[in-house]
Amino acid sequence: MHQAPELISLDNKRAFWHGVILLSLPVAAQMLLQSLLGMADVIMVGHLGSSAIAAVGLAAKIQFLLLVLMSGLATGCSILVAQYLGAKDFSSCQRSLAVTLIVGSLVMLPFVLAFGFGSRSLVSWINPDPQVVELAAQYLMITAPALLFTQWIVIYEASLRALGNTTMPLVAGVFAALLNIAGNYALIGGNWGFPALGVAGAAWATLVARALQLAIVVGWIYAKKHGFALSISQLKMGLDKTQINRYLAFSLPLVANYAIWAVGNSTYHLVTGYAGTSALAVMGVIVPIESAFFALFVGLANASAVLIGRELGAGNNDTAWQLHKFFDRITYVLLIIFCSALWFSRPLLLTIFDQLDAESTELLLNTLGVFCVLVWVKIINMMRIIGVLRAGGDNRFTLITDTIVMWAFGLPIYIAAVFLTKLSFIYLYALMFLEDGLKFIPVIKRIVSRRWMNNLTKA
Repeated sequence: MHQAPELISLDNKRAFWHGVILLSLPVAAQMLLQSLLGMADVIMVGHLGSSAIAAVGLAAKIQFLLLVLMSGLATGCSILVAQYLGAKDFSSCQRSLAVTLIVGSLVMLPFVLAFGFGSRSLVSWINPDPQVVELAAQYLMITAPALLFTQWIVIYEASLRALGNTTMPLVAGVFAALLNIAGNYALIGGNWGFPALGVAGAAWATLVARALQLAIVVGWIYAKKHGFALSISQLKMGLDKTQINRYLAFSLPLVANYAIWAVGNSTYHLVTGYAGTSALAVMGVIVPIESAFFALFVGLANASAVLIGRELGAGNNDTAWQLHKFFDRITYVLLIIFCSALWFSRPLLLTIFDQLDAESTELLLNTLGVFCVLVWVKIINMMRIIGVLRAGGDNRFTLITDTIVMWAFGLPIYIAAVFLTKLSFIYLYALMFLEDGLKFIPVIKRIVSRRWMNNLTKA
């Protein structure tokens, strides 16, 4: 039977740092891996032509929006598991997992059926090109079951991380990534004696990789007789209407927050296309650099949320406050180190992306400079929202704050600047940080008020 880990004491510095590293680095590594894996299908169908690239890219964007929905549901589960763990109530951790698996399956099932049987109609509403529609529909049809597999994977991974087990999800993710890339090589172009299936080959490789990843995660849990190896009777706990309603009341603001962020983020990139070819090219380079930069801080935010959530569940509010101050300090130190390193390595990055023309290269150099100067406000907000406020289940505040600053100020001002002015993209890019500047003070005030310190195990 699974033994719940002990709470990490701030007094034992060595054990505390060991715990923070074990919680943050595997999550950061997995985020980087997912970023690379997300680009693998698009890159490996490149030789098939622009229609294939457009089709796989379109399918990837649709699936990304669903992944955001999955992540919202899983994050709700992880917060509850962390708090129940702090309260030493592991049966409620199991119940939270069961409820999330049931709800997640019910949410994903309509999308599985829609993509499996109606993907051509769905894609034709988004893209008028018949060849792109046919290829994208083919990809979505084959990978439809992978939506359900991915939902279960994301839920199990988030729950295991809340217990402090971050290594096993990373190992499963590495195996899945390697299989996906090998499958792409074998099935897209017809290597190693396999048929050349083109875009369909990329889809089959993705489906098989997700199935393997799920098999590794679930197989490990049941082989180890882990506490999350739920029996049929324990899974039935997830059908309890009262528990489902309580979980949904807690998690829906999270899901909405994730969805609103994803749509807003996509809108920024869509509008950037109207700022000129050079701006679009620079954004294409900046996005993966941003993803790599944010990866470690997302891992750190995950560690913060787990450790603070456990203390709140145990009723140790003073320790939770000390943890918040610790993660605040370490974030500032890491920001100074990383931003300085990126600033001085900008010329090296320009040599990597030497396919850009002279104008775009100059623009990229200056845009990276803006990123180094302004990114701290975005990172600090992210750490405080994901790592502190959400640890206490303060989901409604973060939903309202994010929605207002993005949709009432950030996006309208950015859109107006793109269409109504002739500002250089350097200034337009700086405007993307406006919303984080606007919510910086409200987030600080919310944290200082301590109204986020909720013990969800007693709700």
